[in-house]
Amino acid sequence: MSSFRHTGSILIAVNPFMKLPHLYNVHMMEQYKGATFGVLSPHVFAVADASYRAMVNEGRSQSILVSGESGAGKTKTTKLLMQYLTYIGGRAVSDDRTVEQQVLEVRV
Repeated sequence: MSSFRHTGSILIAVNPFMKLPHLYNVHMMEQYKGATFGVLSPHVFAVADASYRAMVNEGRSQSILVSGESGAGKTKTTKLLMQYLTYIGGRAVSDDRTVEQQVLEVRV
């Protein structure tokens, strides 16, 4: 017997070959934080928020696959995902460090 899984939302990102900092700042993170998926424009923060909410509210494991050719922006997209997740992750009750600080302190 096989187990089938479905694919969730797919976001296609285009590398604009220029910096667009206004698309990835704290103001944008606030816009997508807790927003119903699909109401706002497609954005990497929307994918991250939907995954985070499914994990926290429904206890479902989540995966986000970032794929593309060399130079397509996979590393930058992954960093943006981590930035957003650490932003909404906040602080643990017993720790005064942010999740971002804890992630950055991890030694591999």
